[in-house]
Amino acid sequence: HKARREAWARSMKPVCMYCESRESWPPLSVHEIERRSRAPRTWANECNYVLLCAPCHEGPFATMSHAMQLAVKKVRDPLNYDLEKWLRLRDQELVAPDRV
Repeated sequence: HKARREAWARSMKPVCMYCESRESWPPLSVHEIERRSRAPRTWANECNYVLLCAPCHEGPFATMSHAMQLAVKKVRDPLNYDLEKWLRLRDQELVAPDRV
């Protein structure tokens, strides 16, 4: 999982996807929209990642709704945005397709 996550991060522009900061210290980190605890076997997917600076990761993204995080993902990483795939991370049968 770690290698896949790091490969995705390296493929992105080195800027925070929320505030567009280019600060390199502390380094940008990968945030998972759907937490590992909610999708323990499926969370490691490019559709679930957002690259953030520490202030955004610890600030707005700590309490931001999934819908807002996914909106950031759609704007900043449209090639890896896939709402249905993201919904299936936690709900593989897509029982609740409108949860976000």
